[in-house]
Amino acid sequence: MKFLIYSFNYDWKSGGNQVLHDLGKILSQDYTTYVFGTTTVFDSKAICVNIDKAKEIAIEDNVITIYPEVISGNPFNAKNVVRYVLYYPGWHAGDKEYSHNELIITYNNEYVKDTKYDNAFVLTVLNPKLNIMINHNKKRNKIGLLVRKCKDFDYKMKLLNEYKHLLKLPVISIDDEINKCTDLRNLSKIYNTISLFISFDPHTYHSTMAALCGCTSVVIPSKEISSEEFYNVQKYGVAYGFENIDFAKFTHGKMIENLKEMEKDTFAQCGDFVKLVQSHFIKKL
Repeated sequence: MKFLIYSFNYDWKSGGNQVLHDLGKILSQDYTTYVFGTTTVFDSKAICVNIDKAKEIAIEDNVITIYPEVISGNPFNAKNVVRYVLYYPGWHAGDKEYSHNELIITYNNEYVKDTKYDNAFVLTVLNPKLNIMINHNKKRNKIGLLVRKCKDFDYKMKLLNEYKHLLKLPVISIDDEINKCTDLRNLSKIYNTISLFISFDPHTYHSTMAALCGCTSVVIPSKEISSEEFYNVQKYGVAYGFENIDFAKFTHGKMIENLKEMEKDTFAQCGDFVKLVQSHFIKKL
């Protein structure tokens, strides 16, 4: 069995892109794995291929092709297709519904909630970046605001305005800082200058990275995500709403160990994913 991942060139600024390349790295430890693009994550055994080679590989009986949800249809004419839903179907691009021949998996149940795919296998590939996102105990003189993927901007601005009395330091755009940064180490330096980190995106890992760097990290609540649903995924160190800042500070010490456990779970989930693929595709041949 081999894997082919429609991953694009590696881009540390894109969370979904990192997930695809990290998955390729894990799978490549035990299986021949190809990634469509010219670059991949450091230390990966995955093989980068161009579009012609990808199309040639994808039609083989023993190759499993993994498309993210932003890719429409089956551009490689692959024989065995896994659709990896990394965000709400159709939000950025791609289709809202997929071929009945595809095996649907998701990064987070939230993305397929109330759809025909709400029982999809969950594969949460996490690289916690604990060796980069470190608190250097520097003086903090800024507030960071991250918009990222925000479904209800006006609603969240209204919530934020209720706490404007807490915004006593200069506010910088984290979206702009990410665009200007050359790598994660530079971003870590910026996060070490921020006192209060505010995110409008409830799913981004940046809120956790900011907390690891010593920021008070707050996610402005979304209409469609309850506090219970948020903390089922993000257990420690991040406040879902300003009213939960004390909880975030109290649980901050548990965050690193929990992330290490989640990283271990990633490998276990990948093992279960391989078994699922084998039973769904390979054993039918």
